[in-house]
Amino acid sequence: MSNPSDDNDEGPIFSFIEEPLGIPADEGFGFFQGTPEDILGPDDRFQLQAKLGFGINSSVWLAKDRQLGSHVALKILSGHATLLNAESHLRELEIHRRLQSLLPDETRHCNRLITHFSHQGIEQDGEHLCLVLELEQTSLQDVWKAHSEAHHALPTVKRIMRHMLRGLVALHRCGFAHTDLKPDNAMLSITPSLSSNVIDDWVLAHPPRVYPPSQSLYKIVTNAFVSERLPIPSIADLTLCDYKLADFSHAQQIDEQTTDHITPLTLRAPEVILGGPWDEEVDIWTFGCLVFTLLTRLPLFASEIRQNSLKHLRPGVDLTSECVQIFWQITAFTSQRYHPLVLNVYPNSSQYFEPNGKLKSFKIFSLRPLETCLRDAGCRATEKDIDSATALMRRCLALNPSDRPSALLLLEDPWLNE
Repeated sequence: MSNPSDDNDEGPIFSFIEEPLGIPADEGFGFFQGTPEDILGPDDRFQLQAKLGFGINSSVWLAKDRQLGSHVALKILSGHATLLNAESHLRELEIHRRLQSLLPDETRHCNRLITHFSHQGIEQDGEHLCLVLELEQTSLQDVWKAHSEAHHALPTVKRIMRHMLRGLVALHRCGFAHTDLKPDNAMLSITPSLSSNVIDDWVLAHPPRVYPPSQSLYKIVTNAFVSERLPIPSIADLTLCDYKLADFSHAQQIDEQTTDHITPLTLRAPEVILGGPWDEEVDIWTFGCLVFTLLTRLPLFASEIRQNSLKHLRPGVDLTSECVQIFWQITAFTSQRYHPLVLNVYPNSSQYFEPNGKLKSFKIFSLRPLETCLRDAGCRATEKDIDSATALMRRCLALNPSDRPSALLLLEDPWLNE
């Protein structure tokens, strides 16, 4: 439901439970306002059946391919995002086309494009770029929510890591960095138990649900549909299914970047925070952070100042600075320091570091090795596996991006292949 407020001088503010419907494309939105049962695409090929989710640039729908009888995911970009893709500020369609130029086996661990088309939106929503994608069953994040008490067996964790790296190899080979790796964007392929007939039965058993009418910018929205979730795979299925990188809406062309606002802060490579040049190695840093998360379901780095860090802070430090805490943890967990000469190439370094390379904010450091972090987070692996996992993480978390191995080299890690 939306709640307008006129207290702001800039005009009314609306809040939405899901995507903001009814706000024009030229206001930065223009989300698709459709319903299940709508038929879209050339020759009326795709019939919408359920809304599966939404993001800042699109909504995603389960659709039936009326020509082939199969199910697909139809990602319908907002009018604003469609325009950004046309102007190459976003490159989601271009990335999928580049991936299509590789051999099928090379892109096995990337969510694949089947076809695409344009659909004219209603009112002032503009034109919608529609990406017809292979249907995946769910995200790793949703699996964790559904199986909150069950941790993955170590072979499954390694399988996820290998598949993520293979997806990165393909993406980097095409000249793009993902820049938004996270459990939400690691998808699980359709398991054998979820056949097309089973999906048809699921659609019948889950009729569309609609939120109560709500006020938008120019009208009352009556067709805000609730996002549904396909059945979650069983724990046994997790050991066998393929894992794929998805959502390339934030991906950046490595040699022609359009923004430095990439990656959630706790997963962001330090060279980006410091305002320096960056490339595909930002994904390797993020992957190193995610190794910890895959083993523990907890983040490696926290953005808030932790209570046990307060005694080490210098007087007058801004306790609201998330970056201060991130850099302290990088130093404490990895035992790395920037050389003063290296800091000179980073425009933002003076915000956080003294000329001699020491952090401005902290008086002393209590080193906390990655092995300790894993044990304290409840990692159930053996000491040997913890040592091997942290060795892998340290390779990814090198401060110097050129010291980080490529995704292809990481796939040769002995521990990942045991």
